Amino acid sequence: MKKILNWLGQEMEFEGNLSSAIANHEITNFPGSYVYEDELFNIATDPEIPIKGYMILAINKPIRTITDLTKDERNKLVDLSNRLLETMHNCGFEKVMIYQDESSSGYLHINFIPSHEWMNQFHANFGNMGIYAKEVLNVSDDYRKELLNCIDKIKENFK
Repeated sequence: MKKILNWLGQEMEFEGNLSSAIANHEITNFPGSYVYEDELFNIATDPEIPIKGYMILAINKPIRTITDLTKDERNKLVDLSNRLLETMHNCGFEKVMIYQDESSSGYLHINFIPSHEWMNQFHANFGNMGIYAKEVLNVSDDYRKELLNCIDKIKENFK
């Protein structure tokens, strides 16, 4: 059994990798729950990285690359990406960095990371941004409330 501490300060336990545990609803204390989900896709925040507005669009089955998806699945992935990006813009996130992760977990996922002023010091190095967010940003109950409110706003506006 693996254990991590989410940005709410709660311990999360799961088997295997975090992406599959999220896809399979094996985690009961997932911060903010899901913005969207269907039989193949889900959109949610990263439970470890407390960046306001950060969302992950993930596939609910072990697929490593977009080329493993059918044409209809790829079209749906693009549609959901467009909808999420539009929602994020409507929620006030003007600039959003997008990167695709095809290797780290065995589950394809696309990261949507709103640009915040504090990120400029990292020159788009997401690894360092994540470390900073965990160690510096997630220090107060007020910030955690802001994160949850932001997830709720994205949920309300996702169309």
